[in-house]
Amino acid sequence: MSIRRLTGILGLLALLACLSLATVAAQEPIVIKFWSHDYPPREAIDRDIIARFEQDNPNIKVEYTIGPGDDFQYVPQLLTALAAGEGPDLFNVLTFLVPDLIPDGAVVPVDAEAAGYASQEEIINSYLPGVLETMIGVDGQLYALPTELGNYALFVNTALFREAGLDPEKDIPTTWEDLMALAPKLTKRDASGNIVQRAFDFSYPIPDEILGGGIAFQGMAHQLGGEYFNEERTEGRINTDAWVKTYTFVRDYAKEFGGMALTPSSIGFYEGNVAMLLSGPWYLPQLVEANNPELAKDVITAPFPRWKEGLVNDGGSALYAYGLHVNSQSSPEVQEAAWKLAGALTSEPERYFSEALLLQPKLSLTENEELMQGSFAAMFIRDMANSPSLPSLKNFGELPGIMNRALERILLEDMDVQESLNIANDELTALLAKE
Repeated sequence: MSIRRLTGILGLLALLACLSLATVAAQEPIVIKFWSHDYPPREAIDRDIIARFEQDNPNIKVEYTIGPGDDFQYVPQLLTALAAGEGPDLFNVLTFLVPDLIPDGAVVPVDAEAAGYASQEEIINSYLPGVLETMIGVDGQLYALPTELGNYALFVNTALFREAGLDPEKDIPTTWEDLMALAPKLTKRDASGNIVQRAFDFSYPIPDEILGGGIAFQGMAHQLGGEYFNEERTEGRINTDAWVKTYTFVRDYAKEFGGMALTPSSIGFYEGNVAMLLSGPWYLPQLVEANNPELAKDVITAPFPRWKEGLVNDGGSALYAYGLHVNSQSSPEVQEAAWKLAGALTSEPERYFSEALLLQPKLSLTENEELMQGSFAAMFIRDMANSPSLPSLKNFGELPGIMNRALERILLEDMDVQESLNIANDELTALLAKE
């Protein structure tokens, strides 16, 4: 065999080897690392949709990871992973964190085509008006697809109402003043005067409390015309009359009928010794039915109370939202696949609503009259009108601490409400200066 012919054969073999390696590489699946916060009813639906997604897209594999515990544990872990370049490709997180993520370049705008839409405009038009505002950057681009829009309303244990000689339909308070007046009738004390049954209680920054008190307090203050900061976002506004009245009411109620020394209201309610609390629709299947299924049949919901005196905005609690974001450090092909998965995970809002009581705020869901009429959670949607959203600002993670410290000074140190809120307002103004 001639050297020329041998060289040709060796070259052909090398070419075939390269082609073979390229074929293997082409067949290797795209892997999407997907993280989400812990909510078991939603997880089951997610996993089913992901399984079908992988069947329809055999070149894509999804590694689905549930974050640890509540958002106070999950969010710091997520942000730390993103900062270290080890974060997920797709992640579900509270959308008020967007101002922290977008300017830092941590996330990319929604790929409308990959998510199954013709344009960003088509995405926006498919959702309830205004709900995507906190997910749009200053550049006008959308950075998330919402997986959940939530608010709080009143959960009522009708059995405790009947035991107290009250009518669960007629006597549920519609105003904060009525709630205070009703409290003595539903509050029980032992021989030493200790409270053993509460009519109602707020959510306080105490261990084991999974509910966010700030969602209620912001809604109460907003009803009175209160806002977190001025329009220019340069000065705090949490020491105004609206906030003072709100925190004075919370203080007065806690001193007489509840407070931070007692079991968290989220636990006390399903244990059967709190007659009313404020929470989202997810609370019923996740906690009440899981811990006390017998109680679930006695639970009804009612709108978030309003102020009888001084009402300026007839709205409910603050609104919060979760959204799917895509990591800017992921490769282009993984980003495209991640938005395709995000489109799938937001394509069945009716299922998330009926099986997990989560509202993906699409018009196709809210305009489904049959489904809305058949679920108690529809009341939460009606109560969203004129309600404020949790503020979207950089370094938002510091805001709960500011508000919690203000409440602790009032309830635990007996500091004057105005004085405590003045301190908090200075802290908020300093926080705004960091933006």
